[in-house]
Amino acid sequence: MIFDLAVFVFVFGLLLIPHELGHFLCARREGIRVERFSIGFGPPLFRFRWKDTLFLVCLIPLGGYVKMAGDERDKCQGKDDEFFSKPVGRRAKVVFCGPFANIVLGFLIFWVIFMTGVPSLKPIVGKVLKDYPAYKAGIKENDYIISINDKKVDNWMEASNLIKKSRTEKIKITLLREGKKKDIFVLPQKRKIKDIFGRTHSYPFVGIAPSSQFRIIRYDPFSAFLKSLEKVGYLIFLLFKSIIFILLGILPFKEAVAGPLGIYQITSQIAHQGFLPLLDTIGILSVVLAAINLFPIPVLDGGYLFFFLVEKIRKRPLSEKIENLVTQIGLALLIILFLLATYNDILRIWKG
Repeated sequence: MIFDLAVFVFVFGLLLIPHELGHFLCARREGIRVERFSIGFGPPLFRFRWKDTLFLVCLIPLGGYVKMAGDERDKCQGKDDEFFSKPVGRRAKVVFCGPFANIVLGFLIFWVIFMTGVPSLKPIVGKVLKDYPAYKAGIKENDYIISINDKKVDNWMEASNLIKKSRTEKIKITLLREGKKKDIFVLPQKRKIKDIFGRTHSYPFVGIAPSSQFRIIRYDPFSAFLKSLEKVGYLIFLLFKSIIFILLGILPFKEAVAGPLGIYQITSQIAHQGFLPLLDTIGILSVVLAAINLFPIPVLDGGYLFFFLVEKIRKRPLSEKIENLVTQIGLALLIILFLLATYNDILRIWKG
């Protein structure tokens, strides 16, 4: 319990500190005075002052904030070191740098992991299901798959994906058996499988399963760099696709959204698998939370960026009354989403 709680605090700390640091460093670079830099909410556990900024670490590690001078429009006195004294583009840069820092954190984590080594199942047949296409075609346990339809494979995932994507009547599986190369043609069955969005697809199925043998695949720095970019882009694409599917009713909300309790449960389970899996999870959460934070919902960074965009287009800001109304609606929406996510977390934990 104490270990799991410590992991949870560690994970949230790694997500929060770069985010707030992004705001802080950009604000200082733009000549904006930062009055407070807080990690967490509630009673402060300890504090110290450096230059003009009071740094706080508070009891509840579920958020943080950077308090800048003049960051409320009606209280800005027009001083040069105040937030709302700066041009709209420079204000937008300060707001954007928080989520951007999280994206950079996720990218750096993935880069390190790809260079350190990614565990990958070898393309070795561990089990052949009796009376299924692979069994009838003569594939045996311990066969080493070299290629699928003449496309080379390095791991089991690649072999599985090539079989799923195959559109040929027969699938050509080239394998190594007792040191000899062998081509086997398999007539696949069709099997209906649900994807992560709950949609049903029909895929070719041959009836083989992997062995438990795996290898560590390490990438050179440049290849790891490209793989990390690809993973960050895929996560952002997957998030937006998920949200569209939730809005269309294709993906159930309760299956797609997790709150703090859900994240606590996920991190505590993955922490027992090792440090690298936990680090990978932190990278994923960092990118996903950054993308969510850029949604044009007031209270989130994306909401402020939306207000600044409107101000840029209109050449003047929205009235204080409209901004406050929209902000209250956004805050109410976030509270509702938080309560629903927490309710779903409790149900998931209750059902095991």
